[in-house]
Amino acid sequence: MAIDIFQIKPHEVSRDLKGYTILLYGEPKSGKTTTASKFPKPLLLAFEMGYLAIPGIMAQPINRWSEFKQILKQLKDEAAHTLYENIVIDTCDIAYDLCEKFICNQNGVSAIGDIPFGKGYAAAKKEFDEALRSIPQMGYGLVLISHAQDKIFKDENGNEYQQIVPTLANQPRLVVDRMSDIILFASPQEDKDGNPITIGYMRGTPRFVAGSRFKYTPDSIVFTYQNLVDAIGDAIDKQAQETEGQFVTDAPTTAHLPQPELNFDDLMNQFNNAIAKLQEATGSSFGTKWAPRIMEITDKHLGKGKKVAEMSRSQVEQLALIVDDLVEAIGMGI
Repeated sequence: MAIDIFQIKPHEVSRDLKGYTILLYGEPKSGKTTTASKFPKPLLLAFEMGYLAIPGIMAQPINRWSEFKQILKQLKDEAAHTLYENIVIDTCDIAYDLCEKFICNQNGVSAIGDIPFGKGYAAAKKEFDEALRSIPQMGYGLVLISHAQDKIFKDENGNEYQQIVPTLANQPRLVVDRMSDIILFASPQEDKDGNPITIGYMRGTPRFVAGSRFKYTPDSIVFTYQNLVDAIGDAIDKQAQETEGQFVTDAPTTAHLPQPELNFDDLMNQFNNAIAKLQEATGSSFGTKWAPRIMEITDKHLGKGKKVAEMSRSQVEQLALIVDDLVEAIGMGI
């Protein structure tokens, strides 16, 4: 059994940005990609060519969603964890566009709305969501980059208002907003001497979207990687005072510890071996004692009358639960 709630330890909040999901959005040339390149051991997945002036960046251009899925497979390799700690997606807008095109091609249509009953939009959102979530689940930090737009909205009373938001469409925006621990709006400005600087806004206002999960995040910083690290570190330290310094660490942590993948063939072998050993151990009593219990377990997870031998590979989670229940029943002798 992969999960054991009896071994859970209190979560420690890390001052290290690795393990967090961060959305950086703003106007062109506001330093988003440059700042993202300062994260430890970054791999830039370049859905647009915004890295050409960044020396030394480890970048992989992406032109198709299938290429992105291929990289996700490679990131599972332990050797990839040695090379990279943070994955940067520039931009997540284009990433979603390619995801949507992938779903259209999969269904033989030219536009996502041509898939009946809104199923295309749901499929694209699911594909995008699962792909992005797999990155922190593998233990990497995730930095998402988007552009900014000044958009007109209507409130619940029908009154119009303007707000600066990421250029993401509604479907991917729901995914990214939910995932992000930090949403920072980067705005190029001038300091008091007229020198160009970029301000990173970390708390939202009616004028723009921003925010974080950290209680004491400052309203804004001069937008650099180190200032971002310091701002989050200070916010965590202030919050730590409420817990007398407990549950805070400098070590990188992740809420998603990598779990071993479920292997259909291995699980099927475990099931068949368990049945064979039961038959050998119980002999003629197998049919009266164990056959009904096994049927009860399979009915519970597959539906009445369904058989393990008829399962498809897409039912690997159900098979894992059947094996767990069977092993537990054998251990209890019932």
